[in-house]
Amino acid sequence: MTGPGSVVAARRFHGLMPHRVREVLLVSSPYDAFILEEDGLLTEQVFLEYMDVSQPGAPRFTHARSGAAALEELRRQRFDLVLTTAALPDMTARELAREVKTLRPGRPVVLLALDRSDLYRPGQPGTWRTLDRQLFDGAFLWSGDAKILLAIIKSVEDRENADHDIEEGDVRAIVILEDSPRYYSSFLGMLYKELMLQSHSLYAEGADEMARQLYMKSRPKVLHATTFEEGVALFERYHRHVMAVICDMRLPRGGVLDDDAGLEFTRLVRESDPELPVLLQSSAGVGAQRAAAMGTAFLDKHSPTLLAELREFLRLQLGFGDFIFRSSEGGHEIARARDLRELEQQLATVPEECVVYHAARNHFSIWLLARSEFDLAERLRPKRLADFASVALIREYLIGLLRAAHQRAVEGVVADFSREDFASQRFARLGQGSMGGKGRSLAFLHRTLVGTARDDFGGLEVLLPRTLVVATEHFGRFLEGNDLAAFAARAGDDGEVVRRFLAAPLPEELEADLEAVITRLTGPLAVRSSSLLEDSLHVGMAGLYETVMVPNVDPDPRRRLRELAGAVKRVYASLFTRAAHRYLESTGHLPEEEKMAVVVQAVVGRRRGDRFYPSFSGVAQSYNFYPFGPQRPEEGVAHLALGLGRIITEGGRCLRFSPSRPEVLPQFATPSAVLGSSQNGFYALDLRAEGGTGADRVRWFDLAVAEADGVLAAAGSVVSPEEQRVRDDLTLAGPRVVTFNNLLRHRAIPLAEALARLLEIARQGLGRPVELEFAGDMGDWGRAGASGGSAGGRREPPRLYLLQLRPMAELRPPGGDAPDLPDERCLCRASSRALGHGAYEGIHDLLHVRRDAWEPRHSKAIAAEIGALNETLRAARRPYVLIGPGRWGTADPSLGIPTEWAQISEVKVLVEASPAGYDVEPSQGAHFFQNITSQRLGYLTVPPGADAGSGRADFLDWQWLEAQPAATTTPFVRHLRFDAPLLVELDGALGWGVIGKPAG
Repeated sequence: MTGPGSVVAARRFHGLMPHRVREVLLVSSPYDAFILEEDGLLTEQVFLEYMDVSQPGAPRFTHARSGAAALEELRRQRFDLVLTTAALPDMTARELAREVKTLRPGRPVVLLALDRSDLYRPGQPGTWRTLDRQLFDGAFLWSGDAKILLAIIKSVEDRENADHDIEEGDVRAIVILEDSPRYYSSFLGMLYKELMLQSHSLYAEGADEMARQLYMKSRPKVLHATTFEEGVALFERYHRHVMAVICDMRLPRGGVLDDDAGLEFTRLVRESDPELPVLLQSSAGVGAQRAAAMGTAFLDKHSPTLLAELREFLRLQLGFGDFIFRSSEGGHEIARARDLRELEQQLATVPEECVVYHAARNHFSIWLLARSEFDLAERLRPKRLADFASVALIREYLIGLLRAAHQRAVEGVVADFSREDFASQRFARLGQGSMGGKGRSLAFLHRTLVGTARDDFGGLEVLLPRTLVVATEHFGRFLEGNDLAAFAARAGDDGEVVRRFLAAPLPEELEADLEAVITRLTGPLAVRSSSLLEDSLHVGMAGLYETVMVPNVDPDPRRRLRELAGAVKRVYASLFTRAAHRYLESTGHLPEEEKMAVVVQAVVGRRRGDRFYPSFSGVAQSYNFYPFGPQRPEEGVAHLALGLGRIITEGGRCLRFSPSRPEVLPQFATPSAVLGSSQNGFYALDLRAEGGTGADRVRWFDLAVAEADGVLAAAGSVVSPEEQRVRDDLTLAGPRVVTFNNLLRHRAIPLAEALARLLEIARQGLGRPVELEFAGDMGDWGRAGASGGSAGGRREPPRLYLLQLRPMAELRPPGGDAPDLPDERCLCRASSRALGHGAYEGIHDLLHVRRDAWEPRHSKAIAAEIGALNETLRAARRPYVLIGPGRWGTADPSLGIPTEWAQISEVKVLVEASPAGYDVEPSQGAHFFQNITSQRLGYLTVPPGADAGSGRADFLDWQWLEAQPAATTTPFVRHLRFDAPLLVELDGALGWGVIGKPAG
């Protein structure tokens, strides 16, 4: 993979520059130290030089007054570089270097001369000393400019890291041949500063902070040689990665100065790579003519504009700086690009002759190479104008290459939000702080999918919707700026909290960023909570906080912005609701410990009239607590529904199947069973609904609407009254049911296979059982004329989108057999449908729904009565067992009791025990069920009508229960209190659970 981004950069650049100079030992006489520290302000200048080129971590200098003191320091502490002056009070620099190499083999030692005479050969003032490479790793001349220290440190790092970084990161190198310490001390200081600035310009290419820092590691290495032979050895070693050569014409060769050595070296380079940029330099006037004859650039060492000329060479020959589009005649600037995104944009508009001008001179590949886009540059470099039939094809090829690189770059990357680049950011983070539980899990999924392909999912494309995470920083600023924290912590009215939050303004910067979001994200948005504790293993918080759907279709962008801002504020307010407080208290967390991030996602689906909804939604779990027939627990289970997934998370009717065995559907054993358990309507976002303050816009629609929309074709079947069969043909008359036979039985798409693979990937990634929320769009499947393509000739394929990942509470290893308790001592026994583990002690209270008063139409009133009794028990700190019909926590009153968590915050064990004929699937797959497992509550399911004495292994002794005196009786609920505790033992791994009657 190529292109910018943290995932790609991390693979290539993360391990670069393993050797860094962080500690420098400066060895000099006190006088020389005074010159460097006081007159030269060495420490301050080095720090400022690093800051000037945006490089973190300036090295620390330690001073030793003598050679002996330096050796003592080296024995006590590690130093990455020893920098010594020529004159020491107790030994020569050569003697010190020898001692250092003996004491610390391989430790770099560099000679820093404060006077030219220290580097001249005695009696030969124009000739430099030959450096003993066994002792010294370099020699430089101090001129009072701290850039030389930058050059010394970076040259040591480059020499140490060259082999590793070139092999691991494919980085490039610039070979320098110069023997004059006076000149290269000045020249390398200038060159390194330009390289550091170029490195910092790559910061813009990274999609996030990590990528930007890693990109700065990928700058070219500078490999310096002082003789012809050293230069040849360097070039032969690294020639495949050399991007330029800068060479003096007069070099030592065979031990003597040779006026033509630089030209000879250039000839060797040209034989290896005729197009490699070469800069010859000389102080002789004839040098320019000789360089021109060789076809190379030339630099006069004595030029008053030396630095400007060097920059021009780096810009023109090596592609440093902005890419400047120029006219073919006169070279006038037409446009410029600072980064790859701007290059792609400008390529679409510049004149054809401009494209030809730069393509013919290989300017595009040169510029890409300078920006560490090595693979892109190598792919582009061999291309010639003759390879394309027209300039339009050249332009198309270049734009396609850059666009593909950018798309690969954002795969798996949590990019820092940018108003300009958000249109191309698949997953972005806005602000500092945490992304919260949902945000973290989505980011993990986003990155995990990078290493997968369609073939891993049976050919089905799997991805995340466009996602933005507003980090917790903005939550804190919102509360602080509007003085809301203290009010919300003490408020007892949820409605008042929401009103106060909606009336308060968001931070100006956040509102401006959200304005950019609604202009670049068209179509409905789901604004979801992502608190710090949400979706953690032991504190699920599933469904407790707000999710707000924003249509985002109003033609007035100001109204769309108000809707989005209001949705964010409603999510913030949901952290302070009564239900959230109760749940946090039950987990031992303080509300002050929670912070809220917000996830903004494009809603999966399509607009159909005034409705917007996906072809299907679902929840899949890697562990099946209720396997049936050949199903195995470790194969997992999925719940599937037409339309939005609200019907699943609220415990409504949906299709339950194992992804490994999608043909096993026990709930559809007979046509009457299909009619009784099938989804009979669906949820969709009503785009006409008013409510700029965030009112609920999700509506319930009949299946006939989905059929008219053309969506039921993939999900629906018909129960034929005459044949008493289920037929997968919507042209037939009869009641419509949702079976998903086209997806699961006829394999219209490999949904089951994809879910099975995704669950396995996620389970391995988290190291424990997981739950996935997903939604799908069938694209053009089943649409008339789809085989010929959709509008514009492009056919939209089916896609599966991942919406959320959370860990499931892990079952402990089996603890053994159920207690041998006689039936007459048992209040309740479940042999295969129980969750939890161990003994639940100290429970003296029990609430049960009265069988004589229960009807489904009273379910909401029953929930309210349970909530009132829960408050009394909460005040007394008394946990209890709760028994009732159907599903606890369902949003559909016809399927059970629609309790919220605030209404049962003190419950420790739940029992679902229904009367005969009231057959309801247990609470698996819903948010409520997720909280049961994360809270490790006891949970038992008894078959409908299974009373004591019925002969069944699983039962509830209703007769005994109803005979016990009640502490409190309401129209629908009885509260029992026992002197002795109830005996409660469960083993969810084996599926058994027992509730024993109190002793006596």
